[in-house]
Amino acid sequence: MRCISLLVAALFATGCCSAVAEEAALSDLLGRVDLAGLADVAALPDGSFVALLTGDDGALVALVPGDSGPTAGRETGIASYADGEVHVADDGTVVALGPVVSGERRDVVLIVLRPGADQAEVVPVAADPDLGTPDDATGVLFPDGRTLYASLAWDTAAGSRLATVDVATGTVTASAGLQVDAVLPPVADGLALRPDGGVAALVHGRADGVALAEYDADLRLVGEPVGLADDLPEATGTGTALQVLADGTVLAAVALTGDRGDAELVTVRDGEVLERWAAPGHAAGIAVAAGERLAYLSYTGREHGAAVAAVDLATGALVADVVLCESLLGSAADLALAPDANSLVAGADCAGEGTALYLLD
Repeated sequence: MRCISLLVAALFATGCCSAVAEEAALSDLLGRVDLAGLADVAALPDGSFVALLTGDDGALVALVPGDSGPTAGRETGIASYADGEVHVADDGTVVALGPVVSGERRDVVLIVLRPGADQAEVVPVAADPDLGTPDDATGVLFPDGRTLYASLAWDTAAGSRLATVDVATGTVTASAGLQVDAVLPPVADGLALRPDGGVAALVHGRADGVALAEYDADLRLVGEPVGLADDLPEATGTGTALQVLADGTVLAAVALTGDRGDAELVTVRDGEVLERWAAPGHAAGIAVAAGERLAYLSYTGREHGAAVAAVDLATGALVADVVLCESLLGSAADLALAPDANSLVAGADCAGEGTALYLLD
C-alpha cells in the first residue's frame, strides 16, 4: 500500500467580491499531523473533516484545522478495507465505501458512522442474483444520506454497472448497465450528482478514451455520451476527476495521451464541450467553492509532485498554486473543501517524507 500524506489548506476570503485571485489566497504550510494508510477525505458540515484510513488498522479519523496547525481528533476503528472512499451526508453521517478482502475474496461493504454514535455500522452491499457480491465500487452519496449511487464491479475485465444502494440495509434497489458503446467493457467512475436528479459519470472503454455520460434518477442514459477527447487529433484521454455545477455544467479533469500528453479541464453542458483549459497537471480531485467562481485542484505536476491550485471558472486562469511535494516522485490524491470554503484538505504521497497532515495559510 502506498503511503499518502494528507495536506490541509486554509483559504482566506477577502470578504468582498473584487478579485478572484484574492479570494484564492493559498500560501504556506503551517502544521503537520502524521497519518498512514490514507485512502480518502471528506468535509463535515461543521467545517472539520474526516479521513478514511485503510489497511489492517482501518479507521475513520476526525481532523480539525486550527490556528496553530491541524489536529487529529476522534478515531473510530472500522473493517479493514483494501481501498475505499468516504462520503458525508448533510446531517454529518459518514458513509465509507470499499472492498473488504478475505483470502482471495473481495466483498464491498458500507461503513456507516452516524452523528454521536460510538461505533460504526458495517453494512454489506447485497449480492446480485447472477453475479454475486461486488468486488469493487465507487459512488456518490445522496445529501440525505439514505441512498448511494454506485458503480459496482464484479470482475475488472467485465466492466461495471450502475446501482442505487440503500445505505441502511445494503440493498441494491436498482441496477442498470452503462448503455455506452465501447471497444472494451465500459467502466464508470468519478460519479457526481446532477442538480435535476440522477448522476454523471466518467466512462472508460471507448476507442477515443473517456466519455462523460449522464443518467436520470432511474439510471437511464440522458442524451448521448460526450467524448472528452473527441475533437483532439491523435489523442485519447483518461478522466481523473468530475464535478457538476448548480446549473448542470459538468467540470471534468482529463489526462491526455498521444502527441499532446498534457492535462486539461473540460466543461460540458447540454451534450457539448463548451471550454477546454490547460490544467497545471493531472488532477486527482476537484472541489468547487460556493458561488462557483473557483475550482480547487489537487494535482501532480511535471516539475514537482503534488500541489493544490485554484482555477477561475470564468476564464480557466490559474490564480493560485501551492506545491506540496517538491519531489517528482510525489503524487496527488483527492481533496475536500469545507462548506464555508475557509479550509481545504488535499491528499498527497510525498516521497521520503512519510505520511502527514499539513495546514496551509
